[in-house]
Amino acid sequence: MGESFIPESVRTLLDGAEPADLVIGVLTFNDKATAPALARALTEGCARSFPQRRTLVVNCDAGSQDETPQCIAQSLGADARLWTIRHPVPGASRTMLSESGVPGRETAVRILVAITDQLNATACLIVDGNMKSVDTTWSQLLADPILDKGIDCVLPWFRRNRYEGTLTNTLLAPLTQALYGKRIPYHLGGAYAFSGNMIRSILLPQPWDKEIMQYGFDGWVTTLAVAEPLQICRAALGPRVHQAKPMGDLSTIVAQAVGCIFHLMERYQEKWESVTGSVAVPTVGTPVGLGTEAGSINVERMVKGFRQGLRDLLPLWQLILSAETFQQVLELGVEEMDRFRFPSGLWVQVVYDFALAYHNRLLHREHLLKALTPLYLGYTASFLIETRVQGVEQVEQELARLSAHFETMKPYLVQRWRWHDE
Repeated sequence: MGESFIPESVRTLLDGAEPADLVIGVLTFNDKATAPALARALTEGCARSFPQRRTLVVNCDAGSQDETPQCIAQSLGADARLWTIRHPVPGASRTMLSESGVPGRETAVRILVAITDQLNATACLIVDGNMKSVDTTWSQLLADPILDKGIDCVLPWFRRNRYEGTLTNTLLAPLTQALYGKRIPYHLGGAYAFSGNMIRSILLPQPWDKEIMQYGFDGWVTTLAVAEPLQICRAALGPRVHQAKPMGDLSTIVAQAVGCIFHLMERYQEKWESVTGSVAVPTVGTPVGLGTEAGSINVERMVKGFRQGLRDLLPLWQLILSAETFQQVLELGVEEMDRFRFPSGLWVQVVYDFALAYHNRLLHREHLLKALTPLYLGYTASFLIETRVQGVEQVEQELARLSAHFETMKPYLVQRWRWHDE
């Protein structure tokens, strides 16, 4: 084994280890309240759905102080095949934000896929230890497409409240759909399954460089799934309920999530430039949609955040945005709160202008990405104002129309991207 990133403790476990058909990775950091039941549900689900398959549970822990690994071992019992690993946490990973709250998550995933490869397993399931909504059906939904149907990558599809995940719904998902032509559900992870083929041909050969640490695993692996020649599907896993952990400020979240897509646009330019239209990704499980609204959202604060950007970031926006886009954004500042509208077409143009400015290196990239945050707040506020009296189905239709805008306006991006390259 020449993989220098594999800790010595893992090499010792691998030496002489029996093969496995299915590796279940549980990523944890102070998840005593959720991870033991989660690990038990996944193993029971595998035993029920795949009784002939050899299963190994690997708990990758970032140094929990609440005895999470010990509680997982107690929950699974002495007969379970369980490896407990304390994965390294590189310095760059300490500032990486994800809903999992697990430092060094990218390193843990890299170790898990290497273990899967070394044991010649057919599939690897990876689930964040803070997920509270896991039940025994998840194992079949995630693993069966790989074990029995030849799928390479299973992405999670969760039912979310209609105004939850607006960054995903209004930017990450529609942009990825327009770029790569596949309608995928979610970018912030929680659960994945990878085939041995995907691990060997795509994941392990990847440059696991500082960009992954900087931008995060979820957007990276989602883009790989849609950009590489892989068979993918989405698993309808029901509601997404997790133990919330501190996520940091919004501008950092936006910079990491959007920066990941922009960064990979450069690698996959030849792939996405020629893509037109989009197709739905096959689904396993009962299809899910948006749920009902939960809690209240402070739209006024969002509009104030946009107007603060108008005061503070105009010089940056003028560099980033085309003259026409910049002028239209300026005009939004005079709208009254109740009549505030940020047109969808303008929002798409803003996102594409930021992608072009990132590609052209007009500014320090982190500053550029964070400068998108007030514009995102402005568009989100407008979307909420326009749809707050509508039902869930109407909100989904509006999001579908937004995705269509991203697709129809893609030539704007392609033409200007090529001008720079020429």
